[in-house]
Amino acid sequence: MNRDTVLLRDRLIHQAKALGADDAGVCLASDLLNGPSHRKLPRPEGLLDHHYLLVLALRHPLHEPALDYFVRKDGARYGNSEGNRRLMRISDRIGRWLGEEGLSSQDLHYYVEKGGVFLKGAAVLAGLGTIGANNLLIHPSFGTRVRFRARLVDFPLTPSTPIDCNPCSDCVHSCLTVCPERALDSDGFTRDKCQLQLDRDISNAVILSGDADGSARREVHYCRICEFSCTYTGGVPSHVKSKR
Repeated sequence: MNRDTVLLRDRLIHQAKALGADDAGVCLASDLLNGPSHRKLPRPEGLLDHHYLLVLALRHPLHEPALDYFVRKDGARYGNSEGNRRLMRISDRIGRWLGEEGLSSQDLHYYVEKGGVFLKGAAVLAGLGTIGANNLLIHPSFGTRVRFRARLVDFPLTPSTPIDCNPCSDCVHSCLTVCPERALDSDGFTRDKCQLQLDRDISNAVILSGDADGSARREVHYCRICEFSCTYTGGVPSHVKSKR
């Protein structure tokens, strides 16, 4: 292990938290790109095996549901949420700080189809949690109520160590029965079933005031039943390995 790349990683993570992230970790891009999810899709443009990803985590507490409300114009495929906008601002601050240090980096889009990465997979590799029975990432301190964004860095770092724990081991798995579309069961997650509920959420969007061009803006409150049903509320178990 290169001491210099460990020190630089730790300094970067510390700075990310100082600039607004609730947690952060680092993974090697090749580890993510060679995983099962990214093998199904074309490699994101400009993302190479030697690149590293800084994964940013933002806590999303239950009392701030509006962090997850997506606002989109009529007819638009993509929208954005206040939680993601906060992460974008944090990523921009980190980018400016790295630039002042003479280090290059690039914010990655939220959507994989637009140049992003699978954030749950990246977060696991970066030591920010594990995938639970509800197919959500469970952070050791924040549970399922956490959002992520990634920033590509073009300089060597020592990756964070993935967490070794199973927060679902002593759970009754109520998340498997609450899904209105039965997208979760003991065999895993069915994306097409989940999409049925997401489409319904879009059709039930709250219409906000129109824009200058006359188009309406719609606020989508996506289903989070599986997330809210998770009984894990945080607290690092004693058997969790340090990720630093």
